[in-house]
Amino acid sequence: MKSGFISEMVIKMPLKDINLKSLDGKLTLSMSIFVLILSILSLILWLTGPSSLIEIRHFLDTNPVVFTSFIFLAISIITVRTSMKITSLILAVLLILLQMSENCKCMQGLLNLHLPATCIITSTIIAAYAIAIVLFTIRYYSAAQIISYTAGTVAYASFLSNITGIAETLPQFRICITSSAMMVFVAVGLLSTHPTKGVVEPIYSHNIGGYTGRMLIPIIIGAVTITSFIIISSKRYLPFSAEVFIAALNLALIIIIITFTAYRLNRVDAERIKNQKRMERTWKFFRKVVENLEEAIAVLDKNGEPLHINTTMKNLKVDLKELWKENLKNKNLPQPIHTFKIDEKYFTGWAIPLDEGGIISLMDVTRLIEIQEDLRANITEKEALLRELHHRVKNNLQIITSLINIQLHDADEKAREALLAILTRVKAMAIIQESIYSAETYTMVNMRSCVSRLTEHLRSLFNAHNINFHIKTDLKLNLETAMPLCLIINELVTNSIKHAFPENKGSVHIEVEEKDSEYHLRVADDGVGLRDKEEGTGLNLVKSLAQQLEGELRILTREDRGTEVIIPFRELEYKKRR
Repeated sequence: MKSGFISEMVIKMPLKDINLKSLDGKLTLSMSIFVLILSILSLILWLTGPSSLIEIRHFLDTNPVVFTSFIFLAISIITVRTSMKITSLILAVLLILLQMSENCKCMQGLLNLHLPATCIITSTIIAAYAIAIVLFTIRYYSAAQIISYTAGTVAYASFLSNITGIAETLPQFRICITSSAMMVFVAVGLLSTHPTKGVVEPIYSHNIGGYTGRMLIPIIIGAVTITSFIIISSKRYLPFSAEVFIAALNLALIIIIITFTAYRLNRVDAERIKNQKRMERTWKFFRKVVENLEEAIAVLDKNGEPLHINTTMKNLKVDLKELWKENLKNKNLPQPIHTFKIDEKYFTGWAIPLDEGGIISLMDVTRLIEIQEDLRANITEKEALLRELHHRVKNNLQIITSLINIQLHDADEKAREALLAILTRVKAMAIIQESIYSAETYTMVNMRSCVSRLTEHLRSLFNAHNINFHIKTDLKLNLETAMPLCLIINELVTNSIKHAFPENKGSVHIEVEEKDSEYHLRVADDGVGLRDKEEGTGLNLVKSLAQQLEGELRILTREDRGTEVIIPFRELEYKKRR
């Protein structure tokens, strides 16, 4: 039952939560595995036959409670590392109960001279580790690390006495070498579970002190262990006592360590001086660049106090505290600074937040503001002139229309017909001018509005109220194209009204569509059709205007089915006038 419980706990250990790329993660896992493997091997040997352990009792402990305790300790190292508090507390309580029970047996055996005193020392050290686990769980890291360090030191002393034989005179206090080693492994494992907290934090830091400590500690332990073993083993050949030789060797090691530490610190100090000079050169370069900029630059700290201000900014005498409150305080993204005026000059810029403060950059835009104002004045003036021009053109066309209307009263039939033709053409130009004048832009003409007004004028002029007009011209064309196109539509619609409908009743379709890279004008009626093939003034004008639009006049006539006129054309480009 016990072995099954242990196996289940080993399987459920969250090994994936241990960062194996860090030194502390590697130490935690490796120490746990070493202790676990040695404990399980010892437990297997004990299960196969306790008699087999008698021959190696100086190497392996013969008490199964010790094996089980070390297995619990190995698992506890990982649970402490991964912050499994409940599991860690349960294991610690089990360890303490086991050691209390074992200590009672050890005391009874010691009084009866049946058991050696080493079982009390082993149980006490394991109980100390259990207390350290509890302290780690409740986040008393320093106390837990001090207890682990003290217990580990005692275990290391026991391990050292085993390999040097210095405790031969006191065998009842001698702990087996495997248990001593495992207790040292447990101490190292526990001390590496929380490296960034407590008293071990300086050793695991990324500074030069932590690097030097991590490098020197294993060197010192290894050197002291090996040299002590060699000296104790060869003490009969030494000219003086082994203790004196060990003391001298420790002094030499201390001198070497101090020398090495001084060397490392000197290198660090030289690198620091080098970096400081490089930073000073960089700062001087930065100051020189900032000072020679035309822009006004200010570097502020997190409270809005200036850290550096270039000469241009100093000359402005701007309120940096106010700019900081408006554009940098509690801001995470660069903010544009709205244009403001100082001493008859205009400035704008950017406020750039940093981790600890920000940068304010201002640029003189007075010249740009003046240019903008000049452009606005010029545009306003040109718009006024253009409106006046349109107004005068409209008035002139109105005067011409009035003159034609006056002349109509005294004209004979033939002259009257000619004057009406001229009147419709003048009115068509007037309608185009009015369409341009009423639009938002003076460069584009809304064809639907223009054609609708044109047909309404023709309907009224010729009293063609029974003729329906179907208009499909939902597009805008520039003035260069709209003027001849409307004149063409005027001529074609006038011709349909006058000649296609003897009974003054019918329909006229007017369409302007964009197809591929060109436009198509279609004017069709359902009247009597084009019977007279002779080309008159209107048709010649249509041909001339079609050629102006780089188009081709196509007339389709079918008897009793009306006339259809199609003109493909393209939009003309504006030609600059001289």
